Amino acid sequence: MVLERRSEGGKKRLFLSLLIFSLILLSGCAANPTRTVPATPHNAEQVSLPSLLKARHIGLHLFDYKDTEIKGGHHEGLLQVRQPWNFGLSAEEKAVLYDNAGEVAALAFAAELKKQGMNVTVLSHLDDSGALPFDLLLTGKVAQIVLNTYGRGTREGLGSAGNYWEATLLYSDIQLRNLRAGRIVWDGNIERYAKLENSPATLDWTNLTLAVNSLRGAMLLSQMQMSSSLLTGASKGKDYIENFEAEYSISDYTVSPIEVAARHAAVLFLQQIGTGD
Repeated sequence: MVLERRSEGGKKRLFLSLLIFSLILLSGCAANPTRTVPATPHNAEQVSLPSLLKARHIGLHLFDYKDTEIKGGHHEGLLQVRQPWNFGLSAEEKAVLYDNAGEVAALAFAAELKKQGMNVTVLSHLDDSGALPFDLLLTGKVAQIVLNTYGRGTREGLGSAGNYWEATLLYSDIQLRNLRAGRIVWDGNIERYAKLENSPATLDWTNLTLAVNSLRGAMLLSQMQMSSSLLTGASKGKDYIENFEAEYSISDYTVSPIEVAARHAAVLFLQQIGTGD
C-alpha cells in the first residue's frame, strides 16, 4: 500500500514537472540579444554619390546568387528555442519565406543603387566577346543569407519569442573595375543586418491548446515509460511526438528583412566607395 502511494506520488510529480517544463519553454528568460534591437527602417538613407561614380555609366552584373548559402529557422518561446523538425514550419511554409531569397537580395541591392542616383545598367550575364560600353563594371556574389523568424507564442501572446524576423546578408567578392583604365578601383565584402516587427510565421495555438497538449503529452510519456513491450513503447512515443506537432500559418507581407538589409547594404557599399575617393 505504501509503495502504491509512493508510485502515485511519483507519477504526479512527473506530470507536474512536464507541465511546468512546457510552460517554462514558453515563458523563460530571453536568450537572443536581437530581441532588444530596434526595427530597421524600410527605406535606406539617401547619401551623396561618391565622385568616382558621378557622371559615370556603370554596368552591374546582377550579383551571382546560384550558390547562395541560405540558413535560419523559426523560434518560439521567450527562450527563443529553434524549432526542431516536428515543431517547425512545413516545407511549403519554408518555401514561402526562403525560396528566391538570393534573387531578392541581388535585385534589391541593384534597385537601391539606382534609387541613390547611380546610372546603372543591370546585366543578366557578361559577354566576353567584346568591350563593354560602360565606364565601370560592378560584380559580386550573394554569399550567404541568414533568415530567422521569432513567433508570438500562442494566439493570446503567451510565450512570445518577440514577434519579429531578421536577416543578415553577406555579399562577397564585390569588385568595381574601371574599364577605361583597366584597373580595379575597389574590392571587398559587405555584410548587413535588418530586423522587422511582426513575424509572418505564427503558431496557431491558443493557451487552451497549449494546456491540453501539455497534459496529454505528460500522460503519453507516463504510458510510454510504463509500457511492457518495446512495440507498445514505440507506439506511445510516436503519439507523444505527434501530440506536439505545431500548426503554423504564414501571413502576407509586403517587404522582408532580406530586401531591407539589401537596400541598406547598397548604401553601405556607396559609403565604402566614398571613403576611398
